[in-house]
Amino acid sequence: MWDHDTLARYQRDGFVLACGLLSAPEVAALNAEMPRLLDIDGDDGLHRERERSGAVRQVYLAHRHSPPYRDLSRDARIVGPVKHIIGNDVYIWHSKINVKDAFEGTVWLWHQDFGYWVRDGVEARFVSAMVFLDRATVNNGCLMVVPGSHRWGMLPHFSDEVTTSYKQWCIELATLRERLEEDMIQPMTGEPGDVLFFDPNLVHASGHNLSPLPRKTVILSYNDVANTPKPVENPRPDWVVSREYAAVR
Repeated sequence: MWDHDTLARYQRDGFVLACGLLSAPEVAALNAEMPRLLDIDGDDGLHRERERSGAVRQVYLAHRHSPPYRDLSRDARIVGPVKHIIGNDVYIWHSKINVKDAFEGTVWLWHQDFGYWVRDGVEARFVSAMVFLDRATVNNGCLMVVPGSHRWGMLPHFSDEVTTSYKQWCIELATLRERLEEDMIQPMTGEPGDVLFFDPNLVHASGHNLSPLPRKTVILSYNDVANTPKPVENPRPDWVVSREYAAVR
């Protein structure tokens, strides 16, 4: 449970960075699982997306198939603030490990997560928690956010299938030119064990990893149990839009 000032800061900025929330041994246990989770030939229930080079870009569903990640997804230090923000019980919408290999990890263009999820028959009653598994620096492609941008509402998005190997729903350039100024952008640098809580309408992006340091994070996205998806055409698969709606305990 957050205090009043922390919750007010989240509501104002659309995010809160909790430094040192996880200990070094806890982060080490999560990273010890990484070789198995990144196994691109594994037939283990996980879903993997790759860069054009073949390197793994994302791993979905670690919270179902890896005990340390399962425990992390239910950790009171994460779930407590999430439930406090939403004001209700939550279930796990999805989990994903984002990987930016040294010199190789590619960009995430400016977007809002709800720019993807609005097509899934839900309202914007989510909170995501990004756990830093490596140091995050400007050089290795740390997340960049626009404080307060969640209060802009959902902006127009388009489908980009050219920039990277993975189709991205991105904010239209005309909207970015109108809304975004250089001094609005805040890099989310930090250390392993830091956790960023953020709103589904927060505008964010990240650059190419130009550094010899890899950058891995795991993002746990939680949805209000009263906000399960309504029927839509061409529903996305369970690895990205969970059909398991049990409240996290």
